[in-house]
Amino acid sequence: PSVIFSQEKFLDVPYVPSKPEVVAEMLRMADVGKNDILYDLGCGDGRIVITAAQLFGTRGVGVDIDSDRIEESRENAAKANVTHLVRFFEQDLFETDVHEATVVSLYLLTSVNLRLRPKLLKQLKPGTRVVSHNYGMDTWKPDKSSVVMVGDTDHDVYLWLVPANVSGIWEWDWREDSKKVHYQMELNQNFQQLSGKMKRGNQEFTLRDTLLSGDKIQFTAEKQEGKKIITMVFSGRASGHTIEGSLEMREGNR
Repeated sequence: PSVIFSQEKFLDVPYVPSKPEVVAEMLRMADVGKNDILYDLGCGDGRIVITAAQLFGTRGVGVDIDSDRIEESRENAAKANVTHLVRFFEQDLFETDVHEATVVSLYLLTSVNLRLRPKLLKQLKPGTRVVSHNYGMDTWKPDKSSVVMVGDTDHDVYLWLVPANVSGIWEWDWREDSKKVHYQMELNQNFQQLSGKMKRGNQEFTLRDTLLSGDKIQFTAEKQEGKKIITMVFSGRASGHTIEGSLEMREGNR
């Protein structure tokens, strides 16, 4: 007699669908629109990508390891008339390539989020929005959060913007009064949190009011010389090995 062996698939997260009110807040917080590509990792019945497609014309991809959920998602997409916008794949979310996503939605567990975190930071472009129902990313603190009440139950929604990698030493020359001045800046980065120092020739400045939001970077460099304070305010964007923007210099008395 013939024997067929089948491998049981282990589910990292039990299937619990997000309430419509929570889905609406996740899409609102992530500012999902028609130009986005939304990936839902652990898509369940497909409600997040289907809702985004219905409301905003968003293209979406749903991934789930449970074949029953994928079949249900495809049926739901057909009922909603959005099959031209959304696709569903029976796939392990840890093996899913998400590089084209502009928004990623999650309703997993903190432990699963942490296993996913390196992939998200590596594959997603700076500025990509990651939105999660109820579960955080530990030391990667959210850029925004909100609470949705459904009956007597509160639901947390978290949003992160994937930060550009700007850690390391940056150098540039700037012409001041017909003289070229060399700058060097050392940045330390913990996700979107920045610290560091900057040198202008032989002068050392402290950095404050640092901001890293996606590829957008801002900081203020300050140095005191006697009663005089030299302040430089930078605003720009990071792209690979380049940061471009504007630097404004001010001098004043304390």
